[in-house]
Amino acid sequence: MQVNRDNKLYYIVMAADMALIVILNYVLYMLFKSLSPASFPTIGFKLTTFILLVAYLFSFTIRPSVNQKRLNRSEDVIKNVIITSMLFGVFTSLLIIIFYPSIRFPRTYFFSFVIIYSFIMLIERLILRKIFFYLRKRKRNQNMVVLIGDTAGIRQIFHYLSQPMYGYTIKAHFGKEPSSDPDLKKLYAGTSDNIYEWMSENNKSNIINELYAHIDNNEQDRINMLSKYCDNNLIRFFYVPDMNIFRGKLSFTQYDKTPVVARRREPLTYPLNKLIKRLFDIIFSLLVLILVFPIVYVISAIIIKIQSPGPIFFKQLRTGLDGKSFMCLKFRSMHVNDDADKVQATKDDPRKFSYGDFMRKTNIDELPQFINVLKGEMSVVGPRPHMLKHTDMYSSIINRYMVRHLAKPGITGLAQVSGFRGETYKISQMEDRVKKDIEYIENWTLLLDIKIIIKTVTNVIQGEKNAY
Repeated sequence: MQVNRDNKLYYIVMAADMALIVILNYVLYMLFKSLSPASFPTIGFKLTTFILLVAYLFSFTIRPSVNQKRLNRSEDVIKNVIITSMLFGVFTSLLIIIFYPSIRFPRTYFFSFVIIYSFIMLIERLILRKIFFYLRKRKRNQNMVVLIGDTAGIRQIFHYLSQPMYGYTIKAHFGKEPSSDPDLKKLYAGTSDNIYEWMSENNKSNIINELYAHIDNNEQDRINMLSKYCDNNLIRFFYVPDMNIFRGKLSFTQYDKTPVVARRREPLTYPLNKLIKRLFDIIFSLLVLILVFPIVYVISAIIIKIQSPGPIFFKQLRTGLDGKSFMCLKFRSMHVNDDADKVQATKDDPRKFSYGDFMRKTNIDELPQFINVLKGEMSVVGPRPHMLKHTDMYSSIINRYMVRHLAKPGITGLAQVSGFRGETYKISQMEDRVKKDIEYIENWTLLLDIKIIIKTVTNVIQGEKNAY
């Protein structure tokens, strides 16, 4: 029944998307025809519509952005739309080049179409997600679930799936004894031996969709029997391992037939995520270096030379990705001194000159690091790079300090917008900063990067007490 519902949704959204393509193409076609004849496509409305529809079908088939899984995050929806849109643009270009090579390629027209259509599609997908949440909170579009086991993992699954917006109804819980969790205790239906009898009485109409179970590994026969029962009764079976080895989020993979558990999730180890982040870094840094940096450079260079003789840029070796050092660039904000590579800046540091102090408070001194981003040594967002001396010192006294170097260092980061910026005169302050850096590495999304950038800008405008 769930498959039929999902297929119906799939085709409804596909039809709506194709109708939108036709309507949007007609509007843009008429608009370009009247306002921008130079960029007007010469292949006609019918042909452009045909090309766009075929390109859409290819891209939607490869990466259906309507994939509305119950536990999808908004970041997953955005990523699906971005990938579908990129494929859509590639297939549109290829179809024109392959089948109509003699026709002047209408770059402006098709680029405008893809951008506008992608934005509308993103809004539509997010609205669709909200509609599902609304219906599920009102007990529509529900999946029925049974839980087996007494572990902390089963209790966590219970509380996670019990959130109304996900559309799960927990029908029963089986375990050695009623759970200590009062909410889960209400659903207790006996030991796991009673599951088949309960199913025969309560699942006559095949209403149970999913079963989550933890059974001891030494009871392999019981696990296999339960899995076969689910297969024969159209129930999706999920085994919940008892993972008390590590704290935090884990990453699961499989080598041939052997399951492997990684210490942590690292979204940026996936090639697609790497590509998305790198493209974002390149586009964002180019915009800053073209639109902002030249003006700031001229003004800053003049004032720095007047207030403090010496170079305009301050160059310092810092620790980067995988612990490798790189030359980090900044506008020089201090008088030339012998302690630059040894001592952190303090609030009333006598080494700072007046404009240098202003640059540090407003983050202007960090602007040259967009050159590091463009070179691939840094990212716009990531753990802040530290001096080599501090890396050597803190790595020996702070647990998991080096984990922060599993990602490229950033101009700004989660730690900085969470209040852990500036001088660290207590070890506990650096420990808190490292925790936030690891949290960022384990939970990276493009949306998180955008949120951090926006928060950085608002903090600069509002002013930060630790910015010095």
